[in-house]
Amino acid sequence: MAATFTFLQDNGAATGSPAHGTTQGATTTDCNWKNIDDATSAITSFPITAGNNSYEKFIYGKFSGTFTTISNGLWAHTAGTFGTGIALKGVVSSTFTTPSTATNSALTTDMTSPISIGSGDTVLFVATGPQTASPGASCSTNPCYTQFLITQMQTTSSTAAGATASATLTLSYDES
Repeated sequence: MAATFTFLQDNGAATGSPAHGTTQGATTTDCNWKNIDDATSAITSFPITAGNNSYEKFIYGKFSGTFTTISNGLWAHTAGTFGTGIALKGVVSSTFTTPSTATNSALTTDMTSPISIGSGDTVLFVATGPQTASPGASCSTNPCYTQFLITQMQTTSSTAAGATASATLTLSYDES
């Protein structure tokens, strides 16, 4: 039997200690950067206008099912090219902040261009949720979570109107 993997997303104002979103664990199959902080609204209803940013996305992975250990996490933008004036910034973190459209200087990884997953950012794991301090290189509890995989699409005034090309963000891990 194998582990079951699900991408989840937190949204809303930071609450709790350690902080997490007021809306926790919305299942998500895509990131859909947009001008609203939620996991369900249509991107066509909340476009990002040129020169502005998307709300930050706080996604994370959950492992359940049958497994012994999850380890060796890596995360990267691995396919798809954005148009002129679009930058994708990201970071792996256990810290949740209220999502905003302000340029987040804590997103220190430039994820604009695709790279090999082997060159991706290290992702750590924890038993109790992505906001938990002191995650580790592996996790053997069920369920098991990744840290937050935080991204924000940032645009300039030269960004063309319309939808961007699709991009693939990859989370790689070993399971035993």
